[in-house]
Order: sequence, then C-alpha cells, then structure tokens
Amino acid sequence: MEPLSHLESFVQSAEGGSFSAAARRLGLTPAAVSKNVARLEARLGVRLFQRSTRSLTLTEGGERFLAQVGGALATLQEAVAGIATDDGQPAGTLKVSMGQASGASMCCR
Repeated sequence: MEPLSHLESFVQSAEGGSFSAAARRLGLTPAAVSKNVARLEARLGVRLFQRSTRSLTLTEGGERFLAQVGGALATLQEAVAGIATDDGQPAGTLKVSMGQASGASMCCR
C-alpha cells in the first residue's frame, strides 16, 4: 500500500493543477510534492501527469487512478481526523433502564 502522503500529493496536485498549489494545501515544498508523486509513479509503473514548464495535466492513467482513489482518500482522511480528535473518553447518551420493583424498594421507607 502506498503511503498516504504520496496519494495526498497526487490528489492535491491533480485538483490544484500544480505541485505548488498542492504544496500550499499540504504544508510541504513543491519539491517534496513532486518527489512524492514521482515515487508513486515509480511504484505503480505508470506516468500519472504530463509535465511541462507551464502546466501539469493528468494522463489517461492518471485520470483513471484519480477517479479510483479520490473518494477513498477522502474517507481515509476523515477517519484519521476523527480518531485523532477522540480523546478516549466515553461520549454520547447513556440510557439506564430498571424494573419497577427495583425503583419502588429504594424509595420512601
């Protein structure tokens, strides 16, 4: 499985249209985003972007891969964010039910 940082770099680059835009969103340098994408491409054995000095566009393989991983990555990010904010304390409504006999014997004697 690919590290989330590689997938995040790919998805953010595709959505932002550049490594610089992805870097700003992820808090990384453009070089780090570019390296993450290059590592992902090497691992997958497919070119995901067509690069030029002025633009970054998805290849056909990149478009297919984005369609497959985009939603799944968002779900994983939500799960990680949700568990990170959980402080381990029970939360929610606690419902307790007791029979009438138990309540009557505890009252008013």
